[in-house]
Amino acid sequence: MASRQCQWCGAPVSANGACYEVRDPLDLAVVAAALMGACFGFLWWNTSPAKIIMGDTGSLALGGGLAGLAICSQTELLLALLGGLFVIITLSVVIQVGSFKLTGKRVFRMAPLQHHFELAGWAETTIVVRFWIIAGICVALGLGIFYVG
Repeated sequence: MASRQCQWCGAPVSANGACYEVRDPLDLAVVAAALMGACFGFLWWNTSPAKIIMGDTGSLALGGGLAGLAICSQTELLLALLGGLFVIITLSVVIQVGSFKLTGKRVFRMAPLQHHFELAGWAETTIVVRFWIIAGICVALGLGIFYVG
């Protein structure tokens, strides 16, 4: 009998039907739940007007945690699509710095991208809601590709 292959990555499907094996799935679930709890706690206290600021330390820790989960679950490319908004914001900084160093001209009024829109006259709530929409579209595309693929 020929072995089945995963439609997503082409790897052989294991006996339990998994596309890929994860060494410690319950441990990863605990780490993911802790990250989710941290995000919920932050969002609870960060409603308008914001009472706390996450800053670089918190955002880098969350990004590192998500990257670690993606590496351990072998879903690195999926993470890039799910976090598409963060990829776009990071690329805006890379483009701004690269353009300024090469040509001396700025592409955006200010980087990262959300500050460009702020200087363009958009209200803060408009930027936040539109970025939520973009993030939701990225997550929907990522999940759709993951489950349909």
